[in-house]
Amino acid sequence: MNKKDFAFLKELVETPSPSGYEQPAQRVIRAQLVEHADELRTDVMGNLIARLEGKGGPKLMLAGHCDEIGFMVQFVDDNGFIFFGAIGGIDPHLSPGQRVRIHSAGEEINGVIGKKAIHLIEPKDRDTVIKLKKQFIDIGCSSREEVEKLVQIGDPVTFAVGVERLQGDRVTSRAFDDKMGAFIVTEVLKKVKQLGGAAAEL
Repeated sequence: MNKKDFAFLKELVETPSPSGYEQPAQRVIRAQLVEHADELRTDVMGNLIARLEGKGGPKLMLAGHCDEIGFMVQFVDDNGFIFFGAIGGIDPHLSPGQRVRIHSAGEEINGVIGKKAIHLIEPKDRDTVIKLKKQFIDIGCSSREEVEKLVQIGDPVTFAVGVERLQGDRVTSRAFDDKMGAFIVTEVLKKVKQLGGAAAEL
């Protein structure tokens, strides 16, 4: 993968877009396709559709989704802790201690997912999974009133991690499912256009 393509992939997976809030990621993809697609539109369901004219061959659809798992703010307690629900398939084993960003109307708010401290948990319960409803986001506020100046019920939340290089040519990131698929679809359309099109309509 060349540097330009990697920069596109990095921007795509690091653009917050939990399910129901896909428009920011779609804007990244649209910017990549605007010079390549023969038609580029968004349908009534919110799907971004790019089309390349064919040369009399069959019609083929390439699809990938550009949303990601995340959370939604549901409740703030008197101590300023933010309780949340899942958007998508969240593994409650992995969420405690994770840094997150709350995407409020005014700004992005940094936080960390917490749970009851280990020394306050009964020994028999220390190896059990803490359910999501018992986990909370701490943004550093000490009261509900402080939080409500920054965050609203219903605000979406994403993990605050991005692309990091591993050994060799491997990388890790949140949101590879399925932004990697959306990236591949976008790159295929670009390459087909650059090569002069195809018999099939894509």
